[in-house]
Amino acid sequence: MAPHRRHHLALLCLVCTSLLCIAVPAGAAPPPRPLCDACGDSFASTAESHGISVAVTHSNATVTVHNNGTATWVVHNRLSGTEAAARLRTNESLRTAIADRAMWDTELLGANVSGDGVITLRYREPDFAEQSVGGAVRTGEFTEAYGYRNLDGLGADRLVVVAPDGMRVERPIDGATVSDDGQRMTLTELNDGRIVTFVPRETAVGPLLSLLALGALLGPVMAVKALAYITLPTAVFTLLIGAAAGGVAWLDWEFKGVRDSVGIVFAGVGALSASLSLLGAIGVLRLGGTAAPLFGGGTALFVCGIALSRRRIREQTSYRTVVVGTVVGAGIALGATIATAPMVVSDGSTPPVTTLLVLGPAFVLFPAGYAVGHGNRRLAVKTAAIGFVLSMLPVLPVLPAPYGLGVLFIPVVTASAAAVVIAGLPIFLAGVSLGVPQTAR
Repeated sequence: MAPHRRHHLALLCLVCTSLLCIAVPAGAAPPPRPLCDACGDSFASTAESHGISVAVTHSNATVTVHNNGTATWVVHNRLSGTEAAARLRTNESLRTAIADRAMWDTELLGANVSGDGVITLRYREPDFAEQSVGGAVRTGEFTEAYGYRNLDGLGADRLVVVAPDGMRVERPIDGATVSDDGQRMTLTELNDGRIVTFVPRETAVGPLLSLLALGALLGPVMAVKALAYITLPTAVFTLLIGAAAGGVAWLDWEFKGVRDSVGIVFAGVGALSASLSLLGAIGVLRLGGTAAPLFGGGTALFVCGIALSRRRIREQTSYRTVVVGTVVGAGIALGATIATAPMVVSDGSTPPVTTLLVLGPAFVLFPAGYAVGHGNRRLAVKTAAIGFVLSMLPVLPVLPAPYGLGVLFIPVVTASAAAVVIAGLPIFLAGVSLGVPQTAR
């Protein structure tokens, strides 16, 4: 192997390894902690580590968000032990040490214990939220992915979030109670967190500002994860297309007969696929969730086959028209799959992700083959790479644990990409036959 090729291979391996590291969750995750570290049992554990045995019977917290993104926490913990409460009340240094350690990533502003055994803690958190588009403010503190923590519940029995001055809560936590004026959001539990947004109180486009604030935050993250998840499958798909193109050039087959029968074969295979799907719908065959994609793909192949059966269409084809036709065919396949899923899937199952992943890449094979037949192998490789990426976007897992697969999406899609190229060679060869110039036929 030439030295420069070895260098390119080493660089490719390094890039793939780096992207896999991005996709794989870090193995050393931080320890689970509640949203309010200084509340309830978490505070009691911190006090115990300082030699104070205390139980918290009730805990309330109020978080006041400011326009510059900072937040002020006020925590009230009712202590059960009078002796421990008295010790904390009289020992300022011990009280300060416990309070300072109880809340992570905050600045302690003060701590005091009342005569009835309630310890009040005040903190300042500098990066609780951040300003965004159109004056909106967003915070990721209520999520694991963007709060940079391993959340374990709310911590407090009751948590109140106060919107910045002149603003209201636009996107609250599911299950939270929002006041009539939108200034306060009250939580009693935290199961599934989300990004919370605040918008100017009098704005008429609050939902739009909230959406833009989310997009500005999630856009770069989605792009990085998309790159991490799809690089290896795209490389495999493209390399196999390149290998198939080399095989076609080496074998030097005669494609005239194949070209003339492409339409009939496509229409026949499409009709057969749709018929099998219908047999699955009436219970003759057990196809489960594959019935809908089978019907959608079969319908698209049938329509494309009818079109390619006409000599005039075959003789006037170009790369552009083939790409347009492929996009239309893929749209028909996707639309038919979605529209007929409730009708052809009788057992209540849903189309598996691995089945849906086949439809888009399978249609990419046709224009890639056309480019090979036309003698433009570089265009074929570009078509394969770009087409595969675009076909993956609708099902790309850009959020944590999509479809229950998470990082396993990478080997699943890689295997699916290889299987599509191998099983879809007839589609690829049909494209080759259609792209061979008239003088070479």
